[in-house]
Amino acid sequence: MSDSQTPPVLDGLSQLEKAVIDAARRGTWAQPDTELEAEQLASTEDLGLQVRAELIRELLTGRRGELDPRGVLIRGVRVLGLLDLDNVNAVTGLALDGCALPDGLTCRQAQLHHVDMRYSMLSALNAHGARIDSDLILSDAHITCTSEDGALRLLGAHIGGQLGLDRITITNTTGSALHADGVRVDSDLFLDDAHITCTSEDGALRLPGAHIGGQVGLDRITITNTTGPALHADRARIDSSLFLRDAHITCTSEDGTIRLLGAHIGSQADLARTQLTNESGPLMKLMETHVSGPLFLPATLVCPRSRLEIGDRLCPDSTRRMVVGGLVFSQLGDISWRQWLHLLVHHTPEYRPQPYQQLAAVERSAGHDNNARFILITQQDDLRRRVPDAFGGPVARWRHWLWGWLGRYGYRAQRLVTALLIVLTLAGATGYTAGEITTRPDHHTAERVQPPTTPATAPGIPCSTAELIGLGIDRGLPLGATGLRARCDLDTTTRWGQAFTYLLWTLQALLWALATLTIAAYTGLIRKTT
Repeated sequence: MSDSQTPPVLDGLSQLEKAVIDAARRGTWAQPDTELEAEQLASTEDLGLQVRAELIRELLTGRRGELDPRGVLIRGVRVLGLLDLDNVNAVTGLALDGCALPDGLTCRQAQLHHVDMRYSMLSALNAHGARIDSDLILSDAHITCTSEDGALRLLGAHIGGQLGLDRITITNTTGSALHADGVRVDSDLFLDDAHITCTSEDGALRLPGAHIGGQVGLDRITITNTTGPALHADRARIDSSLFLRDAHITCTSEDGTIRLLGAHIGSQADLARTQLTNESGPLMKLMETHVSGPLFLPATLVCPRSRLEIGDRLCPDSTRRMVVGGLVFSQLGDISWRQWLHLLVHHTPEYRPQPYQQLAAVERSAGHDNNARFILITQQDDLRRRVPDAFGGPVARWRHWLWGWLGRYGYRAQRLVTALLIVLTLAGATGYTAGEITTRPDHHTAERVQPPTTPATAPGIPCSTAELIGLGIDRGLPLGATGLRARCDLDTTTRWGQAFTYLLWTLQALLWALATLTIAAYTGLIRKTT
């Protein structure tokens, strides 16, 4: 642009505006003699408290000469007009402390050193695509607007330092409070003690695809969204920890109160003492969420009474739900494995295998193998309860139930061994009983085997107790006959003999099945991983 095309700098400067220019050159704070709160400044007509937005733009673009690297520092003024810094490549930083910007600030695609607006009040801030070398600070600020684009708009922005929004108050009746899809923050993001009120189907705090190089602090935050999620951070990457402690969050959304679908948290995630309310959908959606460190998630967050029951009886608070398919964590904090198992059984909308497998893996890695087996057994029970069609017809479902009842799906093999011993005992008792029942004079159902030449009228010879018990076991054993039947056997020509034969065949078949299941359980051939 030629000199003739360059717009002239502002003239008719007020004493305050001259002081602002002088302070910017010296790197000191410029402020009026009268001190007012930002809310009062927003409506003041006192020229001694006003600075035109165009002047600030001139300073940041270098049109007022060389400025101090400490930046343009202004405190306690009203900025007249929209502070338009779109596409500005600033020569220094900007600090507006306790100022009022009733027309807002826009710095789309701008290149700024740092922006500090502590205790200020503004209608909106649009930093879509902006590049800020250091920090963006709006601690204790107030943003009130009616904007579908979001009150604080940071889509695709890159902040080289910290994004500080501690104790900020944002109210937007027609859109998001923070709209920061794809934002990149090289350091921390802080929203501790913030108060957020909005009406947005897209979410009160939108951080999908964001990359936060440090931690995210949302401690003691209060969020109310009447039409959508409170925190929407699908595919977000947080290199350090996520803190959401002592928060009060209320929303009405089928998409969940807190959405972290596909998000990655590099350290711990801590939701201790937080209260979530959602009358229309799940409290949390943590699908494919990866937490590299511990997950501190108290049971009361979902189930107010921290119940432990995992049976078929519904939990009275089962309408409070969470979706955790694909959630990965290194360990659980503020909740026992039994409480987490209760949440999986009674507070998830549908059966998913991965949460059970994940919990079992965590318990197994801690050396609690018995806990891990109990979790996997519960998984199979939940599968049969909620997805019966996964097994096919009624026979398959009955077979699965029987396998669970007998061997706990292979995770309690000792139950099968016990059942095997019981059936063997029954077989032995059957043989002994057969030797005590008289079929005709001087003959019993089980008696000694006599030579073929023995007359039919000859009396039978009773078997000893050991032979009778051995007979029952011999007939019941699937393999490895003892040979006792050569000396003592059932008289199958009698009805009692035939009845005991059928009974022992049944016990033999049962022993075959139990032996097969026992071997399978111990060798790991049967494991339900569905």
